[in-house]
Amino acid sequence: MLEAQDLAYMRRTVVYAHATPSPRRVSESDMPARFTDERYPERRHRAGPDRWAAEMKRSSTRLVASGTRPKPKSSLPLPPWAFEDSKVVAAIRTLPADYQHWLRYAYADSREWSDEQGVTVALWRRFEPTLGGAREKTRKACQGLVHLAAQCHKSRKNSGQVVHEPARIQELLGITRANWDKHWCPRWVAMHGILNQLDREALEALWSVTG
Repeated sequence: MLEAQDLAYMRRTVVYAHATPSPRRVSESDMPARFTDERYPERRHRAGPDRWAAEMKRSSTRLVASGTRPKPKSSLPLPPWAFEDSKVVAAIRTLPADYQHWLRYAYADSREWSDEQGVTVALWRRFEPTLGGAREKTRKACQGLVHLAAQCHKSRKNSGQVVHEPARIQELLGITRANWDKHWCPRWVAMHGILNQLDREALEALWSVTG
């Protein structure tokens, strides 16, 4: 069983494997940063007296040069870790479907509905047996909660932030505080417990095929 630091390492591994880092690229929100002269002032064109002085120097200076073989360069414009990243991505594809969906949805920032839906279905499959003989109305309400729980747990794992506060869940369900505390809060906590276990299983499975 992996320790907490090992699990954190595997989470970072999945995140980095699906990212496209570049030496001069900084993420500023959800969109990749653009190469601009404002960000990199050394790329600005000379202007005014500086440009005039540079032109004069270039036209009045005698240059003596000889032909040399150009320095060999890599034909692949990829960072050296790109191949290791591709191995991780390929390894994820060999895991059971539930693990694939969770890892891509939670840490690869997958925008594919199949991954988000896959996580929701996996959570419901594990959670439904805990309801026992609950009424159909309760089951329907729980089905609506599993999607919110998946979104909330993803945020917890990545940023530690809670995107759906209990008070908001109580409001959506249209129930009293007493009903929330007695019946629905335990169900909400149980969903997060299941997702936490799914997270551990997926990361441990990935560890076993990449270690």
